[in-house]
Amino acid sequence: MGLNYNDLSLLRFIQKRQYTPLYKVAAQFNKNETSIRRTIEQINLYSPVPMVEVQKNYCISRVSYEEFVSFIQTITMEDYVSSWTERIQVLIVTIFFHGYVNTSRLYESWGLSLTTKKQDTAHLRRFLLEHGLELVTLKRKGLSIQGDDLQLRFLVINILHPLLEFTAEDQIQGRYANTPIENQSYQLAAPDLLEVCPEAVTLLNRFLTENHLSLNYPSKKFLLLFICFMLIRPVSRETPLSYRLPLTPFHIHFFDDALSDQLWSVAVSMMNFSQSLKFPMDRLLWQTTERFAEDVVAGLEYPFPVREEFIRELYGYFYREICLNHFHCTFVDKTVENTRENFPFLYNLIQKYLIYFHAAFHFQIMDEHICTLTLLVQKHILRNQIVARNPKKIVMMTSINFERISYFLEQLRDRVSIQWMGTFNINELHMLDQIDYDYILCFSARILNILNAAHLPVIRLNFFVSDSDIDILLRYGFPLLRHRFLASSFALEIAGKNEAELVDYLKEQYGDYFV
Repeated sequence: MGLNYNDLSLLRFIQKRQYTPLYKVAAQFNKNETSIRRTIEQINLYSPVPMVEVQKNYCISRVSYEEFVSFIQTITMEDYVSSWTERIQVLIVTIFFHGYVNTSRLYESWGLSLTTKKQDTAHLRRFLLEHGLELVTLKRKGLSIQGDDLQLRFLVINILHPLLEFTAEDQIQGRYANTPIENQSYQLAAPDLLEVCPEAVTLLNRFLTENHLSLNYPSKKFLLLFICFMLIRPVSRETPLSYRLPLTPFHIHFFDDALSDQLWSVAVSMMNFSQSLKFPMDRLLWQTTERFAEDVVAGLEYPFPVREEFIRELYGYFYREICLNHFHCTFVDKTVENTRENFPFLYNLIQKYLIYFHAAFHFQIMDEHICTLTLLVQKHILRNQIVARNPKKIVMMTSINFERISYFLEQLRDRVSIQWMGTFNINELHMLDQIDYDYILCFSARILNILNAAHLPVIRLNFFVSDSDIDILLRYGFPLLRHRFLASSFALEIAGKNEAELVDYLKEQYGDYFV
């Protein structure tokens, strides 16, 4: 019996935490503790020394992240037991890049039976129907897919973007921790992607620079793949496009023709930018968001005024997530955990009122959405408390999405004085040369080690900031809160301004105080 994706996920979960209670591992994977013990025994059979040990009801990792990755790279297809979900992803990628797939030849290469092939084909047919696509047979060739081309592109990008990395040299490469069958999907796409990648990178960087935008890492990979696909398979009036957007569309010029720009605008609307895009007004979404915000805030122990800024931030988040949900795309962020445990009341309150969006837009609510919204609302709870100036200039080094990072920053602003200069991923180290900053903050040991090796001023903190984290920052010279201004200096600053100018000035220069 070989290893499967769930086995490797369990190993990754324990390795990341190093020392974890057995009951927490069992709860994470919806298994009992006896089953977890058996899985660990099975995993250890594939290594000369145990990678995980269970002692006194604790799971203890005996491998580093690098050793974990090296172990995955040694696994062959003969050692690996793939699921039907993984196998149909290979079929979809093959069809997209080659036009069709000969399933008989493919399943023979996998050493799988005709019965398995028939069952997988049935799964694939149902899966495609859920995406508005149809499985068809091409005479003397094999299986192909027909239907809306935009949905198919998003489907393939959703499969591929977790399987590749975007290097500091602006190139694409396979992720080191891919399973054998994930590597097969990547290798099917790699020849076409590598050919157009340099041009796609140039176009994407130009777009971001000209519009003063910054993407988080998963979104950057997604958008880069979208551009690659547009170069590999340019659209024309003959391209089958029948998509219907759930929200009022917006238009961003990028390509040389209007049809390509329409598709580009859809893709951009689903990405996670450091600053919110100017989304078009969708009356139903605005009304639903407004009602959601008012009901959530009214349910708080200490309600705060619901201002337009708060509603707009929620509106932008829902606009993006509803579009992602409509096209069956996902960006699951596993970096930040225990949100529900840290804010149980707020989590449940938000979950209660998300029914509004499910009813209005058939929005499929995930734990991911509730956790991000919990942090977003909690950020505004903190923002409505007094914070201070005289900041230390910081940059964030992480791939966490920007809503979650904004919550983390608000936690810090509630305790110490900081000025956020930007968020980057580990492949953007070269960009730090252009930033004026005092310290880099990160969450992972891997990033900490890389930055330390580069002799950069880095501090590792917990995402949910504790007193010990604040003590660390104080030792590095971060100033505690100061709640008072020098009256004479402040009076000189605001002298001569009318009401509108004063409001703008206070928001811009003293945004930590005035909302």
